[in-house]
Amino acid sequence: MSNTVTTAANRVVVITTVQPAGNGMGVTSAPHFMGQTVSKKLGRFQLGHPKALGTVQIMIALVMLLIGIVMAWSPRPDNIGVLSGIFVWGSIIFVIAGSLTVAADNHLNKCRVQGSLGMNVVAAVTSFFGLFLYSMDTGGIMLYYYCNHPSSHGHYYDTDIVSGSCPAYLTRSQGISGVLVILSLLEFIVSICVSSFGCKAVCQCCKCCHTPEVRPV
Repeated sequence: MSNTVTTAANRVVVITTVQPAGNGMGVTSAPHFMGQTVSKKLGRFQLGHPKALGTVQIMIALVMLLIGIVMAWSPRPDNIGVLSGIFVWGSIIFVIAGSLTVAADNHLNKCRVQGSLGMNVVAAVTSFFGLFLYSMDTGGIMLYYYCNHPSSHGHYYDTDIVSGSCPAYLTRSQGISGVLVILSLLEFIVSICVSSFGCKAVCQCCKCCHTPEVRPV
């Protein structure tokens, strides 16, 4: 805004008045204010280093899948984790959750963060379920039954063979299940962390935390 004043000597004096950006009443523009608020809240998602956490999720899923395939290759399917198939569908869920987390960090927007949040909640529930199943396998619940009743499970459980190899097989299977327990626990912790930062970023992100300040001109 400028005002022009003409003097007697035909000189022109230009007086420029600078006003803050707003609607003329001293009120900050609402869309600009809301945009800054949304961007600031979404930025909280990146404080948890989601790209690193998502990469860890994918790596854990691949390791669990490979270990599960090795255990399933045995002619004696005597692990609850193997029979449930969680090493397959659980790993798929973890890979999807990790991929969405990395994508949300690379291209930050509300939809991607919400997708990452939803899948990480599912991944947390799945990892907790897997933690329970693998803990039972570590305790050797089904293995003890198979070793004590070899004749009731077909030709794979020949009494003479089982009596000599069952203790070693039991120890080895429990050790592998123990590793899966640790991986499931780590996956659960990572999923909870990503979900926490995602919730901070998108929960009520379109509601302004403060009302615009009205200043008289």
